[in-house]
Formats: sequence, structure tokens, C-alpha cells
Amino acid sequence: MKLSLAPIQSYTHVFYRYAHHHTFGTFDRFFTPFFEEGKNGDLEPKIFPEPNPDLNSGMDVVPQVATNSGDFLIQTAKTFAGMGLDEINLNMGCPFPMLVKRKKGAGLLKKPTLVKSILTSFFNHTSGIKLSVKMRLGVERPDEWKDIIPIINDFPVSEVTVHPRTAKQKYKGEVNWAEFENITAACKHPLTGNGNINTKEDYLELQKRFSTVSSWMTGRGALHDPFLPGKIKGIVYTQEQKKLLFTKFHNTYLNIVKQNYPEWNHAFNLIRTFWHYPLQNNRNGQRFYKKLKKYLIEDEYSRWSQEIISNGTLMNTDITDNK
Repeated sequence: MKLSLAPIQSYTHVFYRYAHHHTFGTFDRFFTPFFEEGKNGDLEPKIFPEPNPDLNSGMDVVPQVATNSGDFLIQTAKTFAGMGLDEINLNMGCPFPMLVKRKKGAGLLKKPTLVKSILTSFFNHTSGIKLSVKMRLGVERPDEWKDIIPIINDFPVSEVTVHPRTAKQKYKGEVNWAEFENITAACKHPLTGNGNINTKEDYLELQKRFSTVSSWMTGRGALHDPFLPGKIKGIVYTQEQKKLLFTKFHNTYLNIVKQNYPEWNHAFNLIRTFWHYPLQNNRNGQRFYKKLKKYLIEDEYSRWSQEIISNGTLMNTDITDNK
């Protein structure tokens, strides 16, 4: 079984991945938030430190690209291949309306001819780097994938990750696992399932239902509970282990952010994203998160974070129990 961290803009960036890997080591792969073209049609020069080899060392990292241009996909693949990476992922699932309107992300699902053109161009002009795809069921209807999967089947893509919602749903409503089941029968490539894997029980239920699927992806579930991938893999954390590990996780993240952004005001924006999901599961945690914006002085933040970690009940990480 292979477990991946989903790409989530502003959250699963290089510093988060670095801290998680060097604390827990429980994810098998990490997908980066997506890259787009810069103003000149080239790879945005501000992508560093995201693909910095030193920060990604020892991890299986897959850069994701949101584009409707075969040329840009090729250029980006060659750039990352030069950094030692062997796979790139085409984003066909992001539901952000502005991206969809530009025929990128999930917007590609309504453009099967364009998808065929992009894939044809990529596989005619690259070698030595794999291409995988991450997609949704459709933009408005859950059966729009039926126009896309047959096209993908005609190309040697390495893997297809499916989030069984439409773009219209964004991240709300039921995950359509019945439609995912239809895709398992139609898709010729290895599949990864993604969507609402928030607990070990969620994973076990899906694994039982889809026994032929051996690769799964979680995003917000792991952001809420960084112990989740370990729990899925059978690790049982004691209360003391959880406190020690979360302290290490936080401190590793804090230190690597400060190394790259020495000015506290710049670092603080990234530090706030670290706490957003762990503090959203109860009202006390939400209140503490709202107070965080007041701690613009580093010493004050240090006292705030120590109080949070010592009071594990404020977070959705189950630090105070033995589950």
C-alpha cells in the first residue's frame, strides 16, 4: 500500500513536507501544490525554494502542473528532470473557478480534444520522466470522466488519481465512491483514490471495498491530524509519544521556515498556515487560532505555541488520548 500527501495550495508546501517527513516518515510520496506559467509563458521564477533538492532530499516528490499547454508541460518536465525528479503530475482536478474558466485544472475535463493534444505533445517530446494525472469526475456532472478516461487509456501515463467529486462540489457534499468504482473498471492504468480519508477507519473501509486499489491519497485529513498516515499504517502512538512528536514536528517546521525567511513578519504568514487545520475541530481551538494573528512578536508566539502543544485537547491530533 502506497500513501501520498495531496497537493493543497498554501499548505502542503516544501516546509510542511520537510517537517512531516523528518518527524514522522510515514508518507510514501508527496505531491507539490501546482505550478503555473509565468507572465512570459515560462515556469514562474519564484518557484524556489519549492523544488529545492536539499529540502526535498530523501523524499519521493512529484511536482504538479496546472496548464492547458503541452509546450509548458514539456518545459516544466524537463526542468524538474534536471533537478533529479522522475515524475510530473498534470492537474485536471483543481475546482477553483478562475482556473476552471481558463481551461486548466478541472476545466480540462470539458475539453477532451485539448487533453488529447496535451498528452500527444508530451509523450512525443519527452523521455525519462513519467507523467501522472490527478482528476475529478467532471466539472458539473459526475459522468464527464467517460469522455476523458478513454483518452488517458491511449497514453502511457504512470498513474491516475481520482477525487470522486465534481468541480462544482469543490470540497463539499458526498464523495461519489460508486462512480469511482465505475472508473476502476474503465481505467487501464494504476489508480489512486483521494477524498475524505480523515481517519484510519475511513481508509480501512475504502481498502476493503476497493481491494484492487493499492494507492491512496489524503490531504486535509492529514493536515488536521499529522499522525493519520502512521495510524493507517498500524502505528499506535502513546500520549507521551504524541506530545514529543508534535513538538518535534512544530519545531522542525518553525526552524526551516525561519532559515529561509529570517524576518519574522515573513515567516509568520507560513507559521499561521501550519496551525490552521489542527485547530479547526473544536471551538476552543478555533478561538486560539483567531488569537494567533495578535502574536506578531516572536517571543509572544513562542509562549502561545507552548500553551497549545501542552493542551493537546485544543487540537484535532488526539494528543491527549491513546487512540
